[in-house]
Amino acid sequence: MGNPYPKRRAVRAIKASLALLLLVALAPLLVTAVLIVYSGLRYLKHSRTPVAHRPYAGRALDVKTMSDVMESLSAVPFRSLLPGAVAAVVMAAADTIPVLLDSTRVAAGVIYPYPGPFEPVMLHSPDGTPICGLQAIHREPGPAILFVHGLFGSKNTRSIQAMALRAFFSWGFHVFVVDLRNSGDSSRFSDAPTSWGFRESDDVLAVALYLCSLEQVTTVGACGVSMGAASVLLAAGRSRLEGPLAGGVIALNGYADAARAVEYVSTAPGLSIERFTTWLVFRLLLLLKTVARGPRPMCDLRTYTREVSSQYYEISDSDLYRKASPIKAVGEIEVPCLIVHSTDDPVVPIGEAEDLIAAAIDNPMVGSLITPSGGHALYPATSNRWFYTILEMFFSYWGEFSEGVESGQASTNRIEMFGNSEN
Repeated sequence: MGNPYPKRRAVRAIKASLALLLLVALAPLLVTAVLIVYSGLRYLKHSRTPVAHRPYAGRALDVKTMSDVMESLSAVPFRSLLPGAVAAVVMAAADTIPVLLDSTRVAAGVIYPYPGPFEPVMLHSPDGTPICGLQAIHREPGPAILFVHGLFGSKNTRSIQAMALRAFFSWGFHVFVVDLRNSGDSSRFSDAPTSWGFRESDDVLAVALYLCSLEQVTTVGACGVSMGAASVLLAAGRSRLEGPLAGGVIALNGYADAARAVEYVSTAPGLSIERFTTWLVFRLLLLLKTVARGPRPMCDLRTYTREVSSQYYEISDSDLYRKASPIKAVGEIEVPCLIVHSTDDPVVPIGEAEDLIAAAIDNPMVGSLITPSGGHALYPATSNRWFYTILEMFFSYWGEFSEGVESGQASTNRIEMFGNSEN
């Protein structure tokens, strides 16, 4: 009778090898599961009610006030459908190809086109930089909304596209989606680099002034995300109550201090999974963009600002950061302004929003909503119904619709074509 031990050892070795292969195969799923559980536990720690800062009205009752609209907005029930980590995976998957295409100066809009009513427009910022975008204008007079993307984004970012389509087809607003300098189609006509909102705020005002010149447009509002939020806040700080942004601005997860924001995403994190992912993704995207556009490959945003942006605009990096920081502008804003931020944002910490709110505490035109979850402006994925209700209510309150036309009235056949579901 032979020795059974070699066979047993062989069987054990085979089982161990199969177990190792199975572990390798399941590793991505395990990592995703850990992220989901981690994000879910963080989410459960928080209340489901957004914290609202309501400015003191101080005006006659027959005049529109931020206090009145904030009372309505804060009453909208907030319900998070997805934890932040899951929403980040969903949104990243949707935006991967558009971001990669736009980073290499390939028009993502060719693969992800907007529908027929959206027509291309090229404008020029005050410094002569070409600014591209798409506009969709109804026949009837009414308010317009300008949607402004964030860093490494463009008008082709899926969340921007979703907001724009809903605003035009379901709510009845005129819509403009812009590619800021160094982004999307605009990057194909200029080498102007990103300036964290310093010059991007000029781009926003240029588009707003253009929209005001259209006879169908009664008022113009703007909604910006991240760096786009800082840009619209800076632009709003230079717009008077009867100016080009009289329709109000919404700043989604914007920063108060540009230098601090750049330092935060550029510093190697500790053991935080979310921060490590953010740090790695930002470095990879900057590397991809600088490889495609020059002047040389780099992956650190601080280096990019110092060696590219500040030199191009002939300003020190410290002055550029200062001019790109909206913390001083919010106290002087004269147009309606809503700051929205989530406590679990891994890119722009909640402290940035708290500083903005503190700086505007005595400004009756600035209100805020702080949500317990939402990640980095991932509201279309985490709290779809709440988010779109907030946007429509705010811009409808401050917008001026023509007589006989109200918010929500749009081309019926278009609404049926693209759907009007409440996800």
